[in-house]
Amino acid sequence: MIVIAAVDILNGKVVRGIAGERDSYKPLVSKIVDTNDPSGLMVELRRLFGINDFYIADLDAIIRGEKNKNLYASLVDQGFRIYLDAGARNCEDLKLLLDQNIYRVVAGLETLESTLELTRAVDFFGKRLVFSLDMKDGVPFTNNPAITFKSPITIMLEAIKAGLENLFVLDLAKVGTGQGTNTDSLVLKARKESETINIFAGGGVGCLQDVVLLKQAGADAVVVSSAIHNGNFGMRELAEISAL
Repeated sequence: MIVIAAVDILNGKVVRGIAGERDSYKPLVSKIVDTNDPSGLMVELRRLFGINDFYIADLDAIIRGEKNKNLYASLVDQGFRIYLDAGARNCEDLKLLLDQNIYRVVAGLETLESTLELTRAVDFFGKRLVFSLDMKDGVPFTNNPAITFKSPITIMLEAIKAGLENLFVLDLAKVGTGQGTNTDSLVLKARKESETINIFAGGGVGCLQDVVLLKQAGADAVVVSSAIHNGNFGMRELAEISAL
């Protein structure tokens, strides 16, 4: 199972996300690394644990439309495999990110203008696209009121039927809580719908059992942050996850 480390960036620094309450996000305090500089933190996690896959939520871009473009370029130059959510609204936004040689670009439900844009993105970008099924307490988390009338399952199945290759399932209410993801059933439904789709899941992972449940449901990768920085997942645990 692939381990992807999550990095939330706000005001140019790494912050600790808790339950999606962004007004209360504070600079990350980690037991593992002594920096909240995004590049420095990622370099240290690669050195300590061999992690080279990072899921970046650029909250400066998502909230205010202010992309950390210089950071993206630097991380690409350093050879990191980045899954980048920079608040893309449509295919044009996603293309601008791909032009910077980002490994995977994220179309997050939160900022997408419409599900039609997601279908277009699936056609245009194929395996380089990740759709993030953003939820909060099980409800679609989106800036588009029209989308909230659809259930997460409906949105997810529509994306898979459109040919989506990479799916991230995330309930923001669970982020940073260490209480489990509560998305196992959605992961299982996605896997039953498609044997080939790559499924990432995270938000709330606090122990190995949380990861095992996601793996059993059909997830290919786990996205973690707090479990690493609070010391729950060290070399032994990360090796066990990789062996699942």
